[in-house]
Amino acid sequence: MKAGLSPKVKQSRDGYLDMLDRQRRERDDEFITKEFGRIKVKLLPTGRLEVTYPDGYVEPDLRKASGQRVWELMEMLPELKDALIWAGWY
Repeated sequence: MKAGLSPKVKQSRDGYLDMLDRQRRERDDEFITKEFGRIKVKLLPTGRLEVTYPDGYVEPDLRKASGQRVWELMEMLPELKDALIWAGWY
């Protein structure tokens, strides 16, 4: 089972179709991009948050980073907190 996705038997038909629609939109490169100071974030339909840092490093899925690491990054880059609030993650 993929992280964040429940098995088909635990989803309603509408929930399953919504998940397929979000995955299709992500494959079709539908996303919202916003810049917060020195960082750029990309919010994808499946809820994934991609972060591009000032040094050019791209974190493809912030969900996979540990909570401690995200907290350290927020202390180093205060604008990351604004990005997380905007994305509904904080």
